[in-house]
Amino acid sequence: MDRAAFLKKIDDIPDLPTLPVVAAKVNRMLQDDTVSAKQVSQTLIKDQAMVSKILKLVNSAFYGFRSKITTIPHAITILGFNTVRNAVVAISVIDALSGKDRLEGFDITDFWRHSVAVAVTGRNLAEKTGLTTPDEAFVAGILHDVGKVLLAQYFKEFFAEVWTSMRDNGLSFHEAENKLLPVAHPQIGGHLAQKWHLPPDLVKAISYHHAVHECAGNLNLPMIVHVCDYVVNNYKPEVEANLDVSGLCPEAARTMASQLDTLPEWFPAVAKEIEEGCEFFVARSG
Repeated sequence: MDRAAFLKKIDDIPDLPTLPVVAAKVNRMLQDDTVSAKQVSQTLIKDQAMVSKILKLVNSAFYGFRSKITTIPHAITILGFNTVRNAVVAISVIDALSGKDRLEGFDITDFWRHSVAVAVTGRNLAEKTGLTTPDEAFVAGILHDVGKVLLAQYFKEFFAEVWTSMRDNGLSFHEAENKLLPVAHPQIGGHLAQKWHLPPDLVKAISYHHAVHECAGNLNLPMIVHVCDYVVNNYKPEVEANLDVSGLCPEAARTMASQLDTLPEWFPAVAKEIEEGCEFFVARSG
């Protein structure tokens, strides 16, 4: 099976996850510079379950506001359009992708913990570098590995082959799938993000987080996700040695050299934020 045939099989999945109607509409609205806070609020309040989730999130320890936020207009005023949109997308995707049958060897809770860790690290790295907005880095981190979930849920034989090869040959998931599959999880995730009509920069970050050198145009968001995924997988605070950056895209390593050199100084605070993020987001996946 070649790449085109594999992607066609994804398109033909009858119950392929979709964004809820309200989430999809909010996502489209917030890509329109003329949309007002009132219009976004009026759209969101049509889904009271989503309103409840958004308010629970913005009042959680993850954001740490001193005063309670009780309405969507207030949340938009305090957080901004993009933060609200990205929260809606993140919550919707976790809900959409967490309810299917589990596959032996694939722990959905561990999967989302990793995604939240990359998202929170990305938010902090974006603040430190100014390469992209913290909110864009956060939602890109949440979504970067969604292709793995599609493999685990809809292509179980392929996933099992990859998992076995990874275990038996001491490979990373990405190394194993590159040997066995016509399309790897970043491209699968990017294809799904396109079908959800997510912003092009977000689609690129998902599609190229393991291969920044293949990405055209603005590399900032793909580089952030690439570096954060690597840090979360490889950085061990308890080990005094510096992080080995040889596995990083050279341009990304150069661009964020000062932040990578000072990981011991800033990552402990990020680790606490990761736990706070998991308390909200990972609980949704159980």
